[in-house]
Amino acid sequence: MSDESMPRDDRLETNEEIAALAQPAARTPFATAKRLQRARDLARALAVSTTNASLYPETHPLVVQSLEALVQAVSDVMDLGFESVTVNIYKGTLFIENHVLPEESVTYRKVIEDTLARGVSAITLGLGFTQDDARALVSVLNDPDITDAEAAAAALAARGATAVTVSETTDLDETARETEAQEHKAQARREYDRGLEVMHDVETKAKLGKVFEVEPLQSVVSGLLDMLLKDPAAVLGLTAIKSHDDYTLNHSINVCILSLALGASLGLDSESLKSLGLSALLYDLGKVRIPEDILLKEGPLTADEWQIVKSHTTEGADLLKRIQLVDQMPMVVAYEHHLRHDLQGYPEPKEPREQHLFSKIVALCDAYDAMTTRRPFRREIRPDKALAVLMQGRNKAYDPSLTKALVALLGIYPMGAVVRLSDGSIGVVFRVNRDDLLRPKVKRLIDADGRWLEFPEVVDLRLVSSEAGGFALSIVEAVPAAEAGIDDVWQYL
Repeated sequence: MSDESMPRDDRLETNEEIAALAQPAARTPFATAKRLQRARDLARALAVSTTNASLYPETHPLVVQSLEALVQAVSDVMDLGFESVTVNIYKGTLFIENHVLPEESVTYRKVIEDTLARGVSAITLGLGFTQDDARALVSVLNDPDITDAEAAAAALAARGATAVTVSETTDLDETARETEAQEHKAQARREYDRGLEVMHDVETKAKLGKVFEVEPLQSVVSGLLDMLLKDPAAVLGLTAIKSHDDYTLNHSINVCILSLALGASLGLDSESLKSLGLSALLYDLGKVRIPEDILLKEGPLTADEWQIVKSHTTEGADLLKRIQLVDQMPMVVAYEHHLRHDLQGYPEPKEPREQHLFSKIVALCDAYDAMTTRRPFRREIRPDKALAVLMQGRNKAYDPSLTKALVALLGIYPMGAVVRLSDGSIGVVFRVNRDDLLRPKVKRLIDADGRWLEFPEVVDLRLVSSEAGGFALSIVEAVPAAEAGIDDVWQYL
């Protein structure tokens, strides 16, 4: 069966354009240009004041002015709602909080190296940061006798600093949490497999015309939601599981996960999320009444066949009406999920109406997971191109704000995407960096010569090479997992 939304490549926007459109929806502290400028101003003020203090006496006008500028820069960041802000140095790259500053990482290389020489890789500035705090900080960063973070902290205290702390560790490296992450991953997989079992039972009973119980479905949604709130990456990574043998069941669980994650990112409360999750599990239930030879048909459908396929929305709503759910949203979403944002879809509304928020969310997540899954009648679409298709359809098939929010949630290269890097190596996107949707963390599996690495290594594509004067590595393209020889992407997440 052909996909009515199948894209033409010449209509796709560039990944850079999509990232720029979606970045403000990423909900990072420095997602907007104005906020990012404050972070950059803070980095510059810290570097300039430290440099000036190394060149002139502390009473010199340039030193005094630069310390005042540092205090003001900290105050400007605090005005964004921070109670404290941390300047991180991770593998030679400068971050404000978790936001990478690539240009500053090169420009202020000497200050970065001097800071690391003091044993310091994280500087936290708190409310009430004063000129005395600033003076103490730059003094410590310029003291060659200080070579570890403990000595640096003691020196700050001796100099009377009260609103600045230093340490040798940051929260940017996830290796320290590897054990906990693996436990969450295993627990999330158990919830996923339980969901498949429950959905298989629902599908079987629905095909036989029997009534199914809703409580097991609600339990699946609650389990996935609890895990999502505990470890979003562990749950989102499950959507990389693509079963070609039992597409319908996997697809429904994946759509549920994506919908829950998107709903949570929008700030929906717990009860609303549970209703959304249940709706996402059941929205396509009407397809049990569609002959499989039509659902799996290769090539275009006849007009009569297309009418039969379209009836799954009304059939699904009818099925859900018959079991008399207390929550009416699954029935609404089953009926509306092909209505489209512009109401040009199906079934044709009898009177003007706006597609419900839950229907919009499920429709968007349904389209993304369907496009990125290989089917008997077509190959999968690369994740970045699938997101480009959705962005092309905003304001038409899809709600524009929700589409941007989904891209911000998943990143241009979502978890599980197989990518080729600029050095020729191949890896799997391991984590998305919210501050830079084009530069995720990648678990590199295959080197430039095509050899599998004995131990996969995680590479943060935000990291800067001082020798190259820019990013050390970049993504060249996403590639199909099968083409790269990767059978099970999920195992690497």
